[in-house]
Amino acid sequence: MSKPPDNYEPTEADIDMVVEEFTGKPIRPPNLDAGIASMRERIAQLEAEKIKLLTRMDEDFDETVKAHLAAVNKDLTSARVRLECFEDQFDKQN
Repeated sequence: MSKPPDNYEPTEADIDMVVEEFTGKPIRPPNLDAGIASMRERIAQLEAEKIKLLTRMDEDFDETVKAHLAAVNKDLTSARVRLECFEDQFDKQN
């Protein structure tokens, strides 16, 4: 994976993903709106990362890229499931 620029500022989604990876548990959002926004941001970031990996695969494919892509796909699936749950809960409240 490429090194982030020196002026890189992690987003809330970045921080949440690191905490979840470290603890092995999903972070509970303060409310459904925050959960929906967080999952949408996470999905956008993961899709951007996936595009970068697919581009790298075209240029220089190796097992680390393949493993990273598998991890991104797993995280995307998890985020999409969580977003769907948050949206379902939100719909039931309204």
